[in-house]
Amino acid sequence: MSIALRSRRGAVGTSWHAIALRDAAERLLGPARVGRGKADARAGRVQWLDVDTGTARGDVRDADGELYQARLELPAFRQDDRRAFLQVARAHPELPARLAAGEYPQQIEIELAASMVSLLPRDGAELSHDCSCLDWPGPCRHVLALLYVLVEAVDDRPLLLLTLRGLTLEELVAPAAPRDRESGPENAAGAEDTAAKAPAASAAFDPARTDPARLADVVGEEVAAVIHSFYTRPS
Repeated sequence: MSIALRSRRGAVGTSWHAIALRDAAERLLGPARVGRGKADARAGRVQWLDVDTGTARGDVRDADGELYQARLELPAFRQDDRRAFLQVARAHPELPARLAAGEYPQQIEIELAASMVSLLPRDGAELSHDCSCLDWPGPCRHVLALLYVLVEAVDDRPLLLLTLRGLTLEELVAPAAPRDRESGPENAAGAEDTAAKAPAASAAFDPARTDPARLADVVGEEVAAVIHSFYTRPS
């Protein structure tokens, strides 16, 4: 069973984070074979997609019927980067519900930039690729086809960006560990500056009123229950 790409012509991806992933990957992987990879993705030649910590992989069927195993790698956050991301994420208690609903606020990336952290690939050293077709140096058309399927998957489920970086939704709602709360005067001042510059969350968004049944469709019943209880527990 192959994956049907929704995009039939033009650029792939509609949300800002999917477009950012696509543009960064195309820039870092290079322009060669982009057109053929996009055509293969639209032809449904990517058979499946699996996203895990640091890796997106899938089988891609060539025009001659041969299956090739393609892989894209975006490394999990190092400990310092993980702490920086969680500090920003936990300052936005609405973020888990927004991610579960298919939205990744661009404001999070703006605040992360102060620590030079991003869920998206930042430079060529971060993004690597491989394929069993051995078309060296690549990236081959199979890797590019996998990329476009990943872009549309991230379009629907920005939570996949967390998975690639080795994070889980539960970590965003869990209390900060003591060392995550530790900060010296410089860090405290930086946090105050960031808080002062960051716009207030929209009053129209009320995660406490999020329907847990809808969250369960996206992230599963167990994680949906964690999010719902986090927002509805007595203060």
